[in-house]
This record gives sequence, C-alpha cells and structure tokens, in this order.
Amino acid sequence: MVTTLVAVATGVLVAAAMLDRLSARAVGLVAVAAALPDVDAALAILHPGLHNAALHNVWLPLTAVILLTSRRIGLRERLTADAMRLAWAAVVAYTVAVAFDLFNVESAAVLWPLHDRFFAVYGQLAYSTTEGLLFTFFEPQFGGGELLPKAGQGTVSGGYTVPSPFVTGDGETVRAVLVNAGWELLVALVAVVVVGLRFVEQTRGET
Repeated sequence: MVTTLVAVATGVLVAAAMLDRLSARAVGLVAVAAALPDVDAALAILHPGLHNAALHNVWLPLTAVILLTSRRIGLRERLTADAMRLAWAAVVAYTVAVAFDLFNVESAAVLWPLHDRFFAVYGQLAYSTTEGLLFTFFEPQFGGGELLPKAGQGTVSGGYTVPSPFVTGDGETVRAVLVNAGWELLVALVAVVVVGLRFVEQTRGET
C-alpha cells in the first residue's frame, strides 16, 4: 500500500508543475489535499469498512470539478488565475492520491456510498517471446464476464476491510509506516529537490 508520505510528495510535485508562482501556503494546501483521502483510516474506528471508502470515492473530486467548471456558479470569474490553478492542483493531487490505492491490491471503494464494492486495478504490461504482448489490466471477455476480472474485492457491508493503523486488536502495537520501500523515499526526496529548485529560481527572478 502506498504510504501517505508518497501521496503528499506527489501532491508537492503536482504543485510544482501546475502553479505559476509557488508559496509555502500554496504548496502546503496542495499537500493537504493529497493527504486528505488517507484521513478515512481514522474513520475505521467508527466502521472498519470506511477505510479506503469514505474519502476514496470519485464523488468528491467530481463535485470539485463541477464547481470549478460550472458557468452558473461562476468560480472562474470570481477567482484569480492563481487561485484557479491552486484549486485545480488540489483536485489533481487528491485524485492521484485516490488512484494510488485504486491501482493497488489494497483496493478502494471509489463508488461508495452508491456502490460499496472495493476495486483494485492491477496487472502487467509485458512482452513475451512465446505469448507476445501481455496486457492484463483490462481483459475484455466477449463471451460474457467482467471487464476487470481481478478488480472486484469485497464490500463495505460484506465485511471487507483495508487494514487501518487506528484499528488493532487488544495488545497489538499501533504501527504507522511513513516509507515502505526505497522508491517511496526516492519520490519524497525528488519532491523536496524539485520544489526547492523552483523556490530558488523564483527568488532569483525577483531580484
């Protein structure tokens, strides 16, 4: 499972890519948006099935997109260009954080609460000298069956849960992992370097 630190680091990289002018406040807001989906790990205290469901659905970013693009609401006219970029960066960072768990064996209930099944999209893209090109993320079955045969996990109501560090048995140690692999540490370091360089470049441009 991708850790929250990786989601935050990716959010920081999104901010560096999408914002014309960086500020600690703007980068911090995008980082918070990237971390927000993982807050539902704490909601597992109320119901174990809420982890990777309550805040890992498509409805929140979809609502944000509608608000940002609706002519009737008119946010594009009310907000400055910098504010709009910040809003879009936050939406992208949030969506990517949700996608990290969807495209992972841990899974996410992206249609909850309208549909409470957990989904995990995973597979392989490879070339074999005997089997040719292998693409197993999507496997259409023209004779009937699911488009994503490996994707369906259990359901919230059916008792399927994604383990949460906030829910442990009696006497068990609570363990929150910040970095789970070397590549995750690399992503975090790259985010720090990229944003640092952007700030240095921006400061030089102002002098």
